[in-house]
Amino acid sequence: MTVKKLSLLAGAAFGAIALPAYAHAADAAAASLPELVVTAEKREQNLKDVPQSVTVVSGQALELRVMTSFQDYLATIPGMSLVQGQPGLGRLVLRGINAGGVSATIGTYIDETPYGSVTGLANGAVSAPDFDTFDMQRVEVLRGPQGTLYGASSLGGLLKFVTNAPDPSRLYSHFDSQVESTNSAPVGGAVRGVVNLPLGDKMAVRASAYWDNAPGYLDDPLRKVRNVNGVTYTGGRVSFLAKPIDKLSIRLTAAVQNISDKGSSSEDVNRLTLQPLYGDLTNSRAFSPPNKITYQVYNATLDYDLGFGDVTSATSWGKFRQDELLDASALFGPLLSAVLHQPLGSSEQQNLDQRKFTQELRLASPKQQFEWLVGGFFTREQNNLRQVLNAISLANAPAIAPGLGGLETVGLKSSYIEYAFFANVDYHFTDRFDVSLGGRYSHNDQHDGQTTAGPLVGPLSLVSGASSEDVFTFSVAPKFKVSDDMTVYARVAKGYRPGGPNALQPLAPAAVPRTFASDSTMNYEVGVKGNLTPAVRYDLTAFYIDWSDIQLLANVQNFGVNVNGGSASSKGVEGSITWAATPELTLSANGAYVDATLDSPTGPLLGGKDGDRLPYAAPFTGSLDAQWTHPVRSGANVFAGGTLQVVSRRRSDFNASFGQTSLPAYTTLDLRAGIEVQHYRLQLFARNITDERGILNYGGVGSTPNGGVQLSLIRPRTVGLSLSADF
Repeated sequence: MTVKKLSLLAGAAFGAIALPAYAHAADAAAASLPELVVTAEKREQNLKDVPQSVTVVSGQALELRVMTSFQDYLATIPGMSLVQGQPGLGRLVLRGINAGGVSATIGTYIDETPYGSVTGLANGAVSAPDFDTFDMQRVEVLRGPQGTLYGASSLGGLLKFVTNAPDPSRLYSHFDSQVESTNSAPVGGAVRGVVNLPLGDKMAVRASAYWDNAPGYLDDPLRKVRNVNGVTYTGGRVSFLAKPIDKLSIRLTAAVQNISDKGSSSEDVNRLTLQPLYGDLTNSRAFSPPNKITYQVYNATLDYDLGFGDVTSATSWGKFRQDELLDASALFGPLLSAVLHQPLGSSEQQNLDQRKFTQELRLASPKQQFEWLVGGFFTREQNNLRQVLNAISLANAPAIAPGLGGLETVGLKSSYIEYAFFANVDYHFTDRFDVSLGGRYSHNDQHDGQTTAGPLVGPLSLVSGASSEDVFTFSVAPKFKVSDDMTVYARVAKGYRPGGPNALQPLAPAAVPRTFASDSTMNYEVGVKGNLTPAVRYDLTAFYIDWSDIQLLANVQNFGVNVNGGSASSKGVEGSITWAATPELTLSANGAYVDATLDSPTGPLLGGKDGDRLPYAAPFTGSLDAQWTHPVRSGANVFAGGTLQVVSRRRSDFNASFGQTSLPAYTTLDLRAGIEVQHYRLQLFARNITDERGILNYGGVGSTPNGGVQLSLIRPRTVGLSLSADF
């Protein structure tokens, strides 16, 4: 694909807030933008025909801007925030729907597979799957509740990765390599490749693999260790597609990704001033705490045309594994040292193993006056979380001190079973006006069993719990096409997040709740989208969200448990525009204003007050992007571009002791330039060129050495060179 095509398609990722005037009418008339096709409503549609707020980041835009992970591209999506302590451990927030709970508010799909935990018993809130975007067709972000078609834990929205399918029509390969340097860190790099191999005219296989090493940029001056936070990403995907007859399509896909983090990715700072305790980009630990995460996804999708409708069966199995060793010396070391009369630190080993099976079967009508889609869904999720607290020798950390391992061992096994039935209908009253109605009935059963043992908690004990609930969600979306190039819509939709049993100690009083219920959001939005000209695409949405029965952590008779309480609201405006100013220049920008606050106070464990801003809900986010391409001779182009991203001041999580902390705003600038000659592209890029210290997460209160707190920062200034080839 030429760079010129890339510059046009890249506009799918970005929009604008105000429309610029044409500089050259003749050039503008010759330029145009491609149509965007999405699967937000589980059928292929033109983006401008979807009656809800959706952002699409094309695979070409991701590649051209060297965006491979959440931290790279989420800041370019209006109203979306990333709260991340270290690679692979992040919380996604859309339209400000976040109160620091233990369950995710954003659903995640990769093609037809829902991935990640939907329960409050497996750290689902802070382990959003950060899939590498290599060989992705696009990333779709659906804002607002998606409960009718996507079910549990999509009350804030949905992030959907759409991979490239095998293509029986051509042999194709693409390879990419890069080197990059971040501040004083060692040089890092990446190698990626994909091959598409036809097997006759009805079958094909597509295989990709990648290795990405990002050296650490944080130092530990007290231990005199440099670059303590390096991370390596490895993975790959294999997909097989067969169309034995015209009416039948079979696709089998397997994907795996490993994230290996060598140490803490947070800077230690003073709690009040947010100034580094030991110097810029430093922290101090008794040892470098490693963390390893593994994703596995397997899917079989069959599509068959029955004539009166298409039947789709999607069978998936996924596995999530995390192995982490935390430095808990600041939290438990002084107590252990005083009791045992020797200098001791502490480590906490955490292992999480999650396995998830899903089956969805749906039948969808063809495009007609009365369109319908009906389906059924089943999932079974099993989680095993194990935590072990050890005393460690400070002279040989993290080696366990003799005889002082397993001071406390906690094992939590849980299961989640859900079945659901859903339907969506769309009646076209005229060729310009239609109304879409959706509904979903869901039932889930959950069970857990917690074991505790060790000198700090006494002999082995077992406590089990269970919960069951039924939930109905719906959506209503009228849509009116003012013209072929302009659509006005409204949408009312409900989403939910499952409740569940609380994991308790054996002696918990009867007053401590054994279960907590689901919470829900009601979303009201109106929007307009379309094309002012073939060269100008825009969308604008205003929304209001009412969040009720919020799942919160609370202190009930000195037991930390999940409860339902209080409410919150979020309101705002999102806008985007893309302008192919000339055949060589594409300009785009987007922005979102979000006012997300508590409408009633939280429990005493959190300390949130009525009117407090929801955590990490930035009032304003936005980006500007420019991409220029110029042919220098036949088969050769030079190109250049830049992306400016703005994140306004936010507030940290609620805290009962000192309230929320205000986190500074930040602005980043990325630049890129290169040349493409036939099948090859050479590109120089620079990310965060102003070397901003943007804060992604504020935490570690009470567990950071020397009374500090921990700030997770965006990656400092990084400069790199990439070389890619297509054959």
